[in-house]
Amino acid sequence: MGEEVKEKKPNKYVEGFKGFCTFLYNPDDHTVFGRGGASWGKILIFYFFFYSCLAGFFAVCLTVMLTTIDPKVPTVVGRTNKPMVATYDSRLYTINFKDPNKFGDYQKGIDALKAIYDSEDQTKVAEAGGFEWNEDNLGECSRSQNMKNKLRDKEPAQACLYVGLNRIYNWSPPKSESFDVLSFECNWDAGKTGSGNLDPPFTMALEHKVLDYSLTGFYPWTSMEDSGLQPIVAFKIRADATKMPAVEDQDDYKMDTFVVCNAVMKNANGTSIPLEGSRPAEFEIKYDFTIFSE
Repeated sequence: MGEEVKEKKPNKYVEGFKGFCTFLYNPDDHTVFGRGGASWGKILIFYFFFYSCLAGFFAVCLTVMLTTIDPKVPTVVGRTNKPMVATYDSRLYTINFKDPNKFGDYQKGIDALKAIYDSEDQTKVAEAGGFEWNEDNLGECSRSQNMKNKLRDKEPAQACLYVGLNRIYNWSPPKSESFDVLSFECNWDAGKTGSGNLDPPFTMALEHKVLDYSLTGFYPWTSMEDSGLQPIVAFKIRADATKMPAVEDQDDYKMDTFVVCNAVMKNANGTSIPLEGSRPAEFEIKYDFTIFSE
């Protein structure tokens, strides 16, 4: 008897690769991905018209919807929108007189805020009677170079707090009886931890020269194009050597204080009441006795 010849089984991986190559291009049928030239031509024409109609339908829908939107009026105005006292740059919420680097960051925050109000769009609004960032409106607080973290050229250390109200579409300050003038008030505060000095070695005064009636007249705000950016009010914080404690009391002296600024409504006598529904802004001031030395 002769030897039995075993049939050699084909390698399944090789056969699989050959089948895949044939699927990509079959030289016998001249097809690509199983389709001939005529089949590919028909399907490309079909999808060309299909997606053209789909794109046209989307463009028509988008055009119709855009015609119902006024670019100056928000589509949705939240019912919970409330006036909030705030400042634009987070670096302006802390004034650190004892750290030159942190004080430099604070000054950069002033420059960033000023740059926004010096923009071309805001300049156009200012020319039409809107708020303008200048010395007439903000006094010494209009320039970061006027801020000092210690005594210089016999001029005491000073810095400024910048506050304004957020923009809410078509909102106006609610007037109650004779209280019809919008303004701001800032006061020393112990802070959430209660560690703040309520009698710090500083004076604090409203620096802005804009009449409160101008603040009230800014509202209602309708759009950036028509109304522009909201007015900013500045409070100047200035070191006062007369408030410096005696040497024997300095060890227990608190070197941190807080300021809370609120929006208020005033009457003709200067009496004020809190602006209804408004939220205050909180600031922190850090210092040591180097503010009184050059």
